[in-house]
Amino acid sequence: MARHEVVIHQNTGALSESAPYTGSYISKETVAESAFVESVAAKCGLPAIQVAAIIDGSFEAIEELERAGLVRVHTDLGVVCGVITGSFPTADAEFDPERNSLQLALRLDDSIRLSLADATPSIVTDETITKLRVDNVMDLAEERPMNLVHGQHVFRVAGFNMVLDDEGAAVCLQDKNGTTFPVVVDEVVSKQLFKAHTAELLQGGDYKLVVKSRAGDAEGPLQTAFRRVKYLRVEGPTVTKIATGNDEEESPAGVIYGAQNLRIHGSGLALGEGESVTYTGTLNGEPVNGSFGAGAAQENTDSLLAWDYTDASGDPLMFDDGSEVAFSVKGLEATATFREYAP
Repeated sequence: MARHEVVIHQNTGALSESAPYTGSYISKETVAESAFVESVAAKCGLPAIQVAAIIDGSFEAIEELERAGLVRVHTDLGVVCGVITGSFPTADAEFDPERNSLQLALRLDDSIRLSLADATPSIVTDETITKLRVDNVMDLAEERPMNLVHGQHVFRVAGFNMVLDDEGAAVCLQDKNGTTFPVVVDEVVSKQLFKAHTAELLQGGDYKLVVKSRAGDAEGPLQTAFRRVKYLRVEGPTVTKIATGNDEEESPAGVIYGAQNLRIHGSGLALGEGESVTYTGTLNGEPVNGSFGAGAAQENTDSLLAWDYTDASGDPLMFDDGSEVAFSVKGLEATATFREYAP
C-alpha cells in the first residue's frame, strides 16, 4: 500500500483562530491514459487500441456537449464538469486569463473519493516527504542557460528524492512524440543530484528529461517527474569509456588496471600537436599529476586514444588501489577506478 503523506502548515486565513494549522495532501502520481487503457483492456478482454478509441470518443463527445453549454455529465466514475483554476484576489474579482483558466474536470464519485476515509496519513516535513521532483538541468561544460543540453556533454540534474536504485527507477529523454531515448547516469552524488549524458547523439529540439523513482519509499508508487529541456546537436568530443588493455581484451568501463595500456574511447578525441590528456590521482595518499601527450600515443584517432601505461621514467604508472583517477580529455572530465592488479 502506498504511503499517504500530509504536510502541516500554519493557517493564515480568516479561520486561523479556530483552525491554526491546516494540512495539504501530497499527490505523488497521475495515472497516464496508456496505463489506464492497458489495465481496462486486461479486465474486459478488448484490444487496448479499441479501449482507447472508446475512451477518447466518449470524452470527445462530452467536450462537444460542454462547448455548447457547461453542464454536469454523470459517469460511473463521477461527474464531468467545468472548473475555473487559479485564485482570485477578492470575492468579486474578474476572470484573469493570465491567472485563471476554464477546464474540464472529473469529480470522483463519493464512493471512490471517500475510499481513503479510514486511511491514516503520515505527517511529513521537507526532510521526510517521499515526493519526487526534478528542478533543473545544467550542462557542466556550458552552465548557462539552464535546461540546455549540448550534445553528449555531461549534464547535472538537480531535484528532490531522485532515488535511482529504487525498483523500476529510470532516466530518459522524451521527445514531443513520446519516443524515449536512453540516458547514461555517470555519477549519483545524492538523491538530490546526479550527473548523466545521452547514450547517443540526438537530433536537436525540445525534449523532456524524465526521471522515474519511488522517492525512497519501497512500497510507494513509481512516480514520474520531468523538466523540459532543449537539446542542441553538438558534434563536439565525447568520452564514452575509459579502460585498460588491448584490442582483444579490455577492463570494464571506468576501471583501469596497473601495468596495462590506457585506452580512452569516444568521439572527436584526436589530439593535435602539443595537446595532451591530463590525470590526477593519489599514491600513498599523496597527489599524483601528469599527462599523456599526443606524440607518445599508440592510437590517436577520433574514436580511440591509447598510450603505453607508464610514467615519465618508463615504470608502470601506479595509484592507490581502489582510488579514483580524474582525467581531462579535450576539456571533458572523466574518472576511473584504479586497481593494482587485474582479477
